[in-house]
Amino acid sequence: MSKDMKQTVTIRTLARELGLSVSAVSKALNDYPDIGAETKAMVLARAKALGYTPNLLARHLAKQSSSFVGVVIRDVASVYGEMFKSLNAEARRRGLTLILYDTGNDPAVEKRCVQNLIDSRAMGILLTPVSEDVSPITAMTGERLPLVCLGGKTTSPDVSCVCSDSRAGTAMALSHLIGLGHRRIAMVCDRRQSASRSAKAEAYRQAMRDIGQPEHILFCDGQDYLAAGYALGQRLAAGHEGVTAVFAVKDSLAIGLAGGLADTGVKVPGGVSVVGYDGLDETALPQIRLTTVAQPREVMAQAALDMLCRHAAQPSLPPERVQAVPELVLRASTGPAPHHDVKQESPV
Repeated sequence: MSKDMKQTVTIRTLARELGLSVSAVSKALNDYPDIGAETKAMVLARAKALGYTPNLLARHLAKQSSSFVGVVIRDVASVYGEMFKSLNAEARRRGLTLILYDTGNDPAVEKRCVQNLIDSRAMGILLTPVSEDVSPITAMTGERLPLVCLGGKTTSPDVSCVCSDSRAGTAMALSHLIGLGHRRIAMVCDRRQSASRSAKAEAYRQAMRDIGQPEHILFCDGQDYLAAGYALGQRLAAGHEGVTAVFAVKDSLAIGLAGGLADTGVKVPGGVSVVGYDGLDETALPQIRLTTVAQPREVMAQAALDMLCRHAAQPSLPPERVQAVPELVLRASTGPAPHHDVKQESPV
């Protein structure tokens, strides 16, 4: 057998060669007591002959199942990628090991990641789902594997979830802008459906009704939010006179939008104030200094792992939902509406 073929030998290969089940071969290789000595010897001899090399990572994870948690994130470039640092710190405090998966917003990849964690006998899964509909995932995990969703993508009553209060966070952002004298306030969002985006839109519409102003919602296309935000900033500068402030549902959209406005000659915040949502680390950079609604990462990390551990210990517990209160972080991207003199809180 060639060297390349040896590298592809798996437990399934051995099972096929020997006419045994995959389970029997696995037990023989791992010296389980319920496999006879003759069968073990046959399996080990054939494994050596074929150049079988065990998957050490899978074996380690299986043996460490009581302290191994999978974190499946739809986009590691999002706030949830940054939240992994908080999750990992909280997990270490509890003696847990986290393994990170990035699905790239692909539902097929998401299902493969979850199946891998089921096969590896993980203690549980923390998931930022690709879709609002998590039924394909809950059908896979069932009661065998605790599942906690992170973020407000879904409101399914069949799955536990930890998220920030998107409606309250949006209300904070709008109250701040209205307090600065802004009345023509636009909202910028992507077209992906999610419970959190719907909650933000509802809070925005309510704020506009409260001050007797029409809603002005701009949508971006694609998943490159920096580029989409930049294009919307240029569009806003060119054809939407009267708007003096913008609330963006993601920090990346807000950062791109501020750049598009600035490059078209509109000062931020002198001409248009901009508020984002999430609290990405880069929003604090000196060249950005974006006012944002920050998701409480440490609080959410602790709540998510608390919930996961509870359900691992008591699988019959009903699904839970926790909404953490976000924080409005004031920086240099917001200021008084043009020709409106108001005493402003000091940005950081």
